[in-house]
Amino acid sequence: MGTARPHIHLVAKDVMTSPVITVRPDTPIKEVARLLLTHHISGVPVVDENDHLVGILTEADLLYKELPETPEEGGLLRLLRRGQLAQAERKSEGLLARDLMTSPVITITENTPLREAAALMTRHRINRLPVVRNGHVVGILSRADVLKALTRPDHELQEAVRRAFLEELWIDPTRLRIHVQNGVVYLEGEVERRSDQELAERWIATIDGVVRVESRLTYRFDDRQAR
Repeated sequence: MGTARPHIHLVAKDVMTSPVITVRPDTPIKEVARLLLTHHISGVPVVDENDHLVGILTEADLLYKELPETPEEGGLLRLLRRGQLAQAERKSEGLLARDLMTSPVITITENTPLREAAALMTRHRINRLPVVRNGHVVGILSRADVLKALTRPDHELQEAVRRAFLEELWIDPTRLRIHVQNGVVYLEGEVERRSDQELAERWIATIDGVVRVESRLTYRFDDRQAR
């Protein structure tokens, strides 16, 4: 069997963790804590009897169990103001997963681009995203999984760059010199139009794992000056 061709642009299914450890809404909090410690994970999806996602429970949620009964004036009390005090009290008294879980949950699909997933994590300040198919959890994508894209070996990136030129930019990569070192892509050679050069440099920079593009591409025809 031949070696699998490296993906040009990674999606969630390429790096997600699967299968996923899940809990039920009525799972006791102590059992949830034990699962997190045993499996060295920081959160678990909560699914109902039909295995549909209903919430997510993380280490941060479990910390509510350790809050003092009467917060002292200061940073903690200021944090819990603005409508958060009631939620903190509810979670601190909860005994089951349903009492502490966050719902609804921000999710992605298996084909969500990795860059889009990373943007969601940043925008919503979350560390993981359940990957769902028809409401069922098929994987989970963590920040650590997203960082795997930065560890793609240079030879795999080089092949991905060649495929991008051939399959997405319609430029013959054999006419170019392509070299990758430590995630930096070095491009030399000549393309047909100035617009091809500019598009290629921007497009290659979007490949997951590419740190920077150093381009010495030239062009035969400046189509920006053409009428």
